[in-house]
Amino acid sequence: MLIQFFLTLVISAISSCPENTKMTAEGALDQIESVQITSLTANIFYTRTDPILDRREIRTGRLLFQKSEGNREAAILFDTLIIGRRRETKQKHYIFSGRWMAEVDHDKKQFIKRELVRPDQDNIDPFELGSGPIPLPIGQSKESVLKKFVVTLIEKPTEGPLEKLDNTVVGLHLIPKTNDEWEYINLFYDIKTWLPVGVESVEIDGTKRVSRLSNMQIDILSDEEASFLNIATPDPKIWSIDVQKLQVPTK
Repeated sequence: MLIQFFLTLVISAISSCPENTKMTAEGALDQIESVQITSLTANIFYTRTDPILDRREIRTGRLLFQKSEGNREAAILFDTLIIGRRRETKQKHYIFSGRWMAEVDHDKKQFIKRELVRPDQDNIDPFELGSGPIPLPIGQSKESVLKKFVVTLIEKPTEGPLEKLDNTVVGLHLIPKTNDEWEYINLFYDIKTWLPVGVESVEIDGTKRVSRLSNMQIDILSDEEASFLNIATPDPKIWSIDVQKLQVPTK
């Protein structure tokens, strides 16, 4: 599923940082944990390669993030789809809150909303590694990451969408300690600002997802951008609505 890809990226406070030769995986995780932001916007370039169908799709758009009253919300707004030589303008909108995920197809006027946790459970962080639907940790604790993953440093890719990253980026290679949907996740950060700039993930079935972020803006979220984080159900007279509540197993 598309939500599995996403992107695992992190943001850190602006501060002086050791050179790459002195950086350690735990040192990078310390920087990640210190992040304190209220919002983030960025352009996103995303590819998904299906090993079974031998097909690659490319999507471009925007990523939005906001932290409000302790809750973390995110939206991905795709506007272009490329498959082979075919390029089309296709709006696809995903919204993630601490309790719900919504998939919005503007062309077909379809709104699908899925509950992620029960009403009696705490909201989840949509970006938290190992818990949220998108592997995009922002300010996640080092302890929680090391509890679920073996983390080592990794070099920047020499081919593919992430080869365009700056040579000074710091890369982290994450391998799940237990059975998981991912074989591994690679995260890449700008060492000057500790903004997330790339993510590469490979799932157990071989599906590969790569995302590159650019033109990042921190703590500058317009009213129009914030409106795309609204997960409220639209007018059923205009939209086809499908609300899926979490099924609770019976005892």
